[in-house]
Amino acid sequence: GTTIMQPVSVDDFDDYLLKYIGYNHKLALLLDYDGTLAPIAPHPDLATLSPEIKNVLFKLSNHSDVYVAVISGRNVDNVKKMVGIEGITYAGNHGLEILHPDGSKFVHPMPIEYEDKVSHLLKALQDSVCRDGAWVENKGALLTFHYRETPVQLRPDMVDKARSLIEKYGFRATEAHCALEARPPVEWNKGRAAIYILRTSFGVDWNERIKIIYVGDDLTDEDAMVALKGMARTFRVTSSDIVKTAADHRLPSTDSVYTLLKWVERHFMGRKATAT
Repeated sequence: GTTIMQPVSVDDFDDYLLKYIGYNHKLALLLDYDGTLAPIAPHPDLATLSPEIKNVLFKLSNHSDVYVAVISGRNVDNVKKMVGIEGITYAGNHGLEILHPDGSKFVHPMPIEYEDKVSHLLKALQDSVCRDGAWVENKGALLTFHYRETPVQLRPDMVDKARSLIEKYGFRATEAHCALEARPPVEWNKGRAAIYILRTSFGVDWNERIKIIYVGDDLTDEDAMVALKGMARTFRVTSSDIVKTAADHRLPSTDSVYTLLKWVERHFMGRKATAT
């Protein structure tokens, strides 16, 4: 059976992070949004940031030694609106779009035929599986089929049908929390996006120049945890101890992500005083 994971305290992060981060490196903080910074909600619009998390993120984003990026499955303008902090990096659609603090934007090239296919797939999903509380979110380059509100007994058939439609139109179907994502078949994911962000922000030798923390709660975050293995401290937000993960540590909830951010704030604010 599963054991319930204990909540973490600020001091636990001394063990996890102190030796790794030390006292003379900059830190890049790469964070997922849904289920990491904000609790999973019945509808994406309801997954809002708590004032406490927003406050600590804002303070960290203004610290000269801390770089903050939010890497989400939402589209990039939406995740920026949900977080609402200027001067940090936002990546949307699992990194297919990246908005840098200076306003410049990276958009991963999309095979031209997929731009038409998105609208055809959207219509096909709406016609055949959008009922009993299920709906499709149009994120531009990708679509997400949500079934959180669908009665449990109706889900298996509906998800099978949605998956076969997604694959029929040439997209990859990937599992998310009570959702299925249709992603274009490009070799790009949160791992590649994370490395692209680090390289563009810190140069090709980023790995020698900075320390990195990555926090996420989903299968798509595992791509980043694998890509950053040995070069970062990674945390998977999950209340289960049997979920398979490439992360270095597990955190039981978004509350413990707040605790992690408070630790980072305490460490860097304390450090500032020692440096002067």
